[in-house]
Amino acid sequence: MLSHNSKFFYLLLVSGIIIIFSFSYNIYRELSESGSCSKSTNFIDGLGGPIDLIDQNEKAFSLEKQNNSLSLLYFGYSYCPDICPYDLERNAYVKDIMNEQKLDINLVFITLDPLRDTSERLKDFSEYIHNSMIALTGSIDQIEALKKAYGVFGKSNKVDHEDRSYLVDHSTFSYLVNKNGEVLSFFNRRELPEKISEKIKCFY
Repeated sequence: MLSHNSKFFYLLLVSGIIIIFSFSYNIYRELSESGSCSKSTNFIDGLGGPIDLIDQNEKAFSLEKQNNSLSLLYFGYSYCPDICPYDLERNAYVKDIMNEQKLDINLVFITLDPLRDTSERLKDFSEYIHNSMIALTGSIDQIEALKKAYGVFGKSNKVDHEDRSYLVDHSTFSYLVNKNGEVLSFFNRRELPEKISEKIKCFY
């Protein structure tokens, strides 16, 4: 008959084996999933739509007419103090990774603050983020329509007509879309550029 100390030892041993097995399995699953692609080509129902706006060079932009078949899309505003620059720099790194692998993708930014984000303002902002970023603005009605189409939250904290330093509360997802604006996938701000790049490669 086992002593009390022996029982305790075997209990610790079994518990340790279970923990190690569980940890190893989770690592294996993560590595397996990170290198695999979903074969599904379904779009995310009810999300997305055509994009026809004005870019930072004051030229008409149509997503449908772009040479690249895929775009990584982000909604924000140039006066955003921290979140937008961080998220856009992450997306810019995704763009660089794709460029290195000879896979073209559009890096697109759409303002949620068309009152302040003029084409001139967006030109300076886009050059700060990435030299190939397409920064878009339009009328208030156009932006509101796109917010609804893409399920984007954006609310200005503007106090009055004289207020020029207001913030805009907004959602922070990045969308992978095709030329028709159909959303293939979306990413939250916690996802790393390497993982996003691997996911995007599944659609080439």
